[in-house]
Amino acid sequence: MTIRVASAPCSFGVDEVMVEDAWMPGPDEMLDWMAQLEYVGTELGPPGFFGTGGEVRDRLSRHGLGLVGSFLPQRFSRSEAIEEDQAWLRRTLGLLREATPDGSHPFAVLADGIEEPIRHAYTGRIPDHPETRLPAARWDTLIDNLHRSAAICREAGFEPVIHPHAGTYLETADEIAQLVDRMDPSIVGLCLDTGQFRYGGADPASCLRAYASVVRHVHLKDTSMAVLDGVVERGGGLEDALKGGVFCPLGAGDADIPAAVGALRDIGYEGWVVVEQDQFLRPTDTRESVVEGQRQNRAYLRDLGL
Repeated sequence: MTIRVASAPCSFGVDEVMVEDAWMPGPDEMLDWMAQLEYVGTELGPPGFFGTGGEVRDRLSRHGLGLVGSFLPQRFSRSEAIEEDQAWLRRTLGLLREATPDGSHPFAVLADGIEEPIRHAYTGRIPDHPETRLPAARWDTLIDNLHRSAAICREAGFEPVIHPHAGTYLETADEIAQLVDRMDPSIVGLCLDTGQFRYGGADPASCLRAYASVVRHVHLKDTSMAVLDGVVERGGGLEDALKGGVFCPLGAGDADIPAAVGALRDIGYEGWVVVEQDQFLRPTDTRESVVEGQRQNRAYLRDLGL
């Protein structure tokens, strides 16, 4: 098997959702760290962080890193928003094409919009709150617009995958199962994020086997259910979970990363795995501590044969 291990800016505190960190590393500094830690690629991170177009391509090329994917949220279930979102998607894909180094073939990582207040407020306890669930008509809208956005990505030359994510209408195990049942794999594949799946109550290793025919991209992330349970008990929301460290170092949580890696081998997965540990950087975090944490994540996977 050929599995390549990449990192992502969120592992170093540069995140699309948490934007009020005490500090953040610079783009070249972060790429230096990734290369030194023997990651061979990166996802793009927040738009503009690595620059735009040729700046991104030149930066990644200088550091010998491939471009693995770009996170592209769309408000799929909101018919009133999709025209605006898909116009943004077309513009962003044009920039992504300019940013892609020679030899890279990044995924268009689609996700449902992380902008629904009720889903933020009740994240982690969606099954107990039926008022938070998507009505049947909006499920139809979501699937239709997912396919439309995926077709736009394909027309632009990018392989689209859908990334179930906490705080969206694709969070829980049941929602993921409905998504996989209804999506057209000839148009869009699945990005299986082990941490996000565990967060929503799914077992990552079992899902890798059950959804093997549609899994085309993988994020390796661990989830502390103790942190999530505490957030739920306090009535907290998505931001509380993220800032509380719900996505923890590999091996320290409950996503059972060894079982997930075993499942990847069992299904013959060949492609990228992206190490993601969504971090909110505090004043007590230092450059040395952040780098050491990602060094340990890389060593953990190396011990598992990746």
